[in-house]
Amino acid sequence: MPAPLSVAAGVQGRDLGNGKVALNWTYPADIIAQQIVFDVYSSADPLDLFHTLRATAVADTNVTVSGFTESADQYFTVVAKRGDLQSLPSKAARVSVKLDAAAVTLSPARMSAAAPSSGLGFPFQIDGSGGVYAQAGDPLLRGKILQLLLTSPGERVNLPEYGTRLRDLVFDFNDDILAATTEFMVNRALQNFLGDEIQVDKVQIGSQAGELDVDIVYLKKADLSRERLRIGIPIP
Repeated sequence: MPAPLSVAAGVQGRDLGNGKVALNWTYPADIIAQQIVFDVYSSADPLDLFHTLRATAVADTNVTVSGFTESADQYFTVVAKRGDLQSLPSKAARVSVKLDAAAVTLSPARMSAAAPSSGLGFPFQIDGSGGVYAQAGDPLLRGKILQLLLTSPGERVNLPEYGTRLRDLVFDFNDDILAATTEFMVNRALQNFLGDEIQVDKVQIGSQAGELDVDIVYLKKADLSRERLRIGIPIP
């Protein structure tokens, strides 16, 4: 049985702008002599580190990865490989990816969407220049979803039916009935209030100790891309 491969260490990243990140790490063995290469993964969710394969078979201890389309924290992990043998993943490195909203190019499909190109950011806040924080594209859409799910019915005086009971779940029992009720409630609210922008693909409810996880998979009608949003609701 071959000896296990060593784990890459000291993973560090630096945002280069324009959706690019430079990464480097160390390895305790001679990667050339041992024919070691590396795969690099990234995810916006630290609990789902293998969400996107950003680079494969990298024959060095540094690489520049690209393709990021929104400003968000990204978590990177590196896996060493030799043939069919793989190491354990490295410790995750967090990099804050910042995009200049003015540099974003809209595709024809996005331009034809009925949704506005920008709107108030969620949660409401003041930006560094003293103006109202605004968002566009995917962050704006996710903000709309969060506003809908975290607003209790009746909070909006002029639209009392807007929202869900998601925040009230802390007072309910964490059981299969609660999960099924939550799945139906979330699905119906998204279809009723955001049906022009998204098509709900799946609402999955998972419970663990003290928390109800709401996973939403939806199709954006603007460009037909599929996205996923996870919300964790603490339940006593």
